[in-house]
Amino acid sequence: MGDQVYMMKDGENIPVEPVGTLVDDGWLPGTWVTYSTSTLSFLKAMATVDRSDGTGILAGFVLTGPQHIQPVEKVSDMWTTDQRQRDGGDTHADWGPIDAGGAFELDENLQMQRIGSRAVTMVIPPTGYAKWYVYEINNLAERTTPGTGATLIYSPGDKLYVSNRGRLTSEKESLAHPWTGYVVTLQDTDFEGTFLYVVAAMA
Repeated sequence: MGDQVYMMKDGENIPVEPVGTLVDDGWLPGTWVTYSTSTLSFLKAMATVDRSDGTGILAGFVLTGPQHIQPVEKVSDMWTTDQRQRDGGDTHADWGPIDAGGAFELDENLQMQRIGSRAVTMVIPPTGYAKWYVYEINNLAERTTPGTGATLIYSPGDKLYVSNRGRLTSEKESLAHPWTGYVVTLQDTDFEGTFLYVVAAMA
């Protein structure tokens, strides 16, 4: 309970090292990233990444990651009602890192998945089928100036883009925002909150 993105089927992924605003601010799994020119400090990672603003090359989205203020993890696994809670989600934390340092986690094939908050799994788009709780509820205008915009609508077949803060959105915020390669198959709600079923689609 409390996961931000559930990969329901497939999904090509690689280990990456978050830098810049991801490491400085913490992040939710499901945050989209772009490749960074920063030098790798952890050699098992395949690239460094930073939060995407939705334009340019979309490297992928992080599947694991911290939801706390670096470098100290909070003792409780419960959210307070603050800006870190996912939109439309529950109040349970999904701890991505093992700790805020360098502890390892391996998958069933003994492949490195994450090392504390220094390396995480990134899903390469457009691959897989996912149940996705992290996405924009309101359009850019509403997020910028409340009362001037609208609630976003998600319908089956809608193309999905990345917002200016690195979340999935049905709104193409500018001509510079490319399609992710994913489309909506269903929007629904369960005990964890409102979610999208998202699938990789052919262009």
